[in-house]
Amino acid sequence: MRARMLLSLALLGIAGWWLGGPSSRVAARRLARSWTARVAVAGGSMAPTLADGDWLLVDPDAWTGRDPRPGELVVLDDPREPGRILVKRIHAVEPDGRLDVRGDAPQVSTDSRSFGPVDAAALLGRPWLRIHPLGRAGRVR
Repeated sequence: MRARMLLSLALLGIAGWWLGGPSSRVAARRLARSWTARVAVAGGSMAPTLADGDWLLVDPDAWTGRDPRPGELVVLDDPREPGRILVKRIHAVEPDGRLDVRGDAPQVSTDSRSFGPVDAAALLGRPWLRIHPLGRAGRVR
């Protein structure tokens, strides 16, 4: 329990620094909501941006007040397999508002090219901070 608390405090400090110095209260709120939405990357579909084994904090409120944009990383429900979560990048926004999502490594990615565009409602959040491995820790884009 003590290790978890120390890790949380360290992450709070890191988050404040990487976010350009927001107030500690704002950083603490973002960290708290992101901690419960964290994900681990499995596979190489997002290489070189993300690697197998990376742990990410996800902001579930990233699009409050605005729409997702091409180029942003997203965490979404897999439209083919309920309960499975994908990490992809928005490639394009279709005229109907659906999102074309793709992996950064197209040769090994299963994405909108195989399952089609997805509704924005399928988005669970936006990854913003890699917390593991420590040697690669930092903001993700």
